[in-house]
Amino acid sequence: MAHPSAARIPHRFSILPVELFLHVLDQLVATHCSLQPIAYGPSNAITQTLRTLTLVSHDVYLIASRYLYLYCLYLNNCTNYTRLRRTLGLNLGYHPQALRFDQASRNDELFAGMSRHISSAFISPLKSEQDCGATPMVRLPQVIDLCKTIGLTLKRLALDLQPIYASASEVELVRPHLSEKNIFLHMPHLEELVSSYNVLDYFPYAPPNLRRLAITFQELKDTQLDFCFSTSSLQTLIFLRPPELLASDVELLFSSYKGRSLDVVLVDVNSNHRTPTGTRTWKDDDAVRVWELDVPTSFYGDEDELILCDDYMWTHGVNGTLWTQSKRRMVSWADIQRRLAGPVHLIMDAMPS
Repeated sequence: MAHPSAARIPHRFSILPVELFLHVLDQLVATHCSLQPIAYGPSNAITQTLRTLTLVSHDVYLIASRYLYLYCLYLNNCTNYTRLRRTLGLNLGYHPQALRFDQASRNDELFAGMSRHISSAFISPLKSEQDCGATPMVRLPQVIDLCKTIGLTLKRLALDLQPIYASASEVELVRPHLSEKNIFLHMPHLEELVSSYNVLDYFPYAPPNLRRLAITFQELKDTQLDFCFSTSSLQTLIFLRPPELLASDVELLFSSYKGRSLDVVLVDVNSNHRTPTGTRTWKDDDAVRVWELDVPTSFYGDEDELILCDDYMWTHGVNGTLWTQSKRRMVSWADIQRRLAGPVHLIMDAMPS
């Protein structure tokens, strides 16, 4: 079967068969690998190789550029975020990154329908030295219009909204129009989402067909539960372990989930993991299973464990390796009681005072 991109590539490109060249690029971006990153960063060797290929010829430019947009959509600062919006034809007004009247626009041969083929993206528009004095912070409406433009075909997304600017008036404009402004309702094919905790401040419902969710909140309240369990398709939920996790919180996970099978993974350093007093006894047919994931610490200790765990989730989430990290099942409270009633307990009781 011919590669789906072959029909769009001129046959004069090379004596090398088009399908063979596309196969080489598929191997380069590791489309066969289940641990493929959500997006390769600018300094990644794969991104740099594709960028170099765009300089070979006009025909190779079209091919390599498509692969860059499909696998390397890494929007880590305000400038490249704004330039993508400009490329997709989204209004910039008097923005510093807007094109001048006589400046060349995008290559329509390349971008015809491109937004309909983007399947993954990393979005975290931090203010960088490159942006200082030239590009203002990204605002909430600029996140909404981009996500609605590329969201229809997205399957994997890492979305960090901590760097964006959202005034009270902009947040209020989102709330009355949930179906129109909720970006996740425009992502029917999204299966994997890595998100910052404040996404819930603007968008209360998760994508309808989400399977894997990693989100950096550290509490279990109605807002978090409503978002995570607004879809019954969820299979894996990863979040930071609440400092005061209670047996009642575990019960909420069980009662809130409406699907068939869910793995809940609590992320923290090893010394903080423990089973809450009075937690239910696990059963073989439980629809919800609770796991513990240990974040590595340095030999000399770490000053801020929360930042350490947050960075761990983002690094592995964007790299596509978070879902396969080693973890262990939380010990049930009944097992802990049995251990306390075992030989050590009896020996201690038998010792003379």
